[in-house]
Amino acid sequence: MRRNALARSLLTLCATVLAGQGAAQSAAPDRLTIARTGTDAVVVRVASRGGTLAVGSRLNGAVYTWSKGDPPCDPSGSTLYAGHAWRAGNGVADRWGQLRRGDRIKVAGCWFEVTRREFWPAQRRMGSLYSVSGPPRIVLVGCKADDYSKRTVVFARKLGR
Repeated sequence: MRRNALARSLLTLCATVLAGQGAAQSAAPDRLTIARTGTDAVVVRVASRGGTLAVGSRLNGAVYTWSKGDPPCDPSGSTLYAGHAWRAGNGVADRWGQLRRGDRIKVAGCWFEVTRREFWPAQRRMGSLYSVSGPPRIVLVGCKADDYSKRTVVFARKLGR
């Protein structure tokens, strides 16, 4: 009888450890949320090809970041998030052009405050936005929903966790 109780205890312990390991490995991906725009998107890490993010095709519910870039809560440097905008109003970045100084963005448990928003020509290179030094910030980039020849670029500084 004691032997059966011991066996059951060991099985329960082993099952708990295995379940715990699996839960850690399949933790939920980071999310980027912006109350002002209603943005609630999963962060998808992607490769870079030819100096450009290999952004996926999901219009809504996903933003893309460089898989080898700085994490968003890093104490220095920039993390860039790209999202699609769509004239039909179905893109995650459709309303990023409405962001104003002081608006809040949350990603990976950290808070950021918008410092400025700019509209860049689509041909302008984005390489200057990637940096492992300098103050901690995130940069949101998406097509301008009403003019695909331009990009909406939003800068936000880190506030803390």
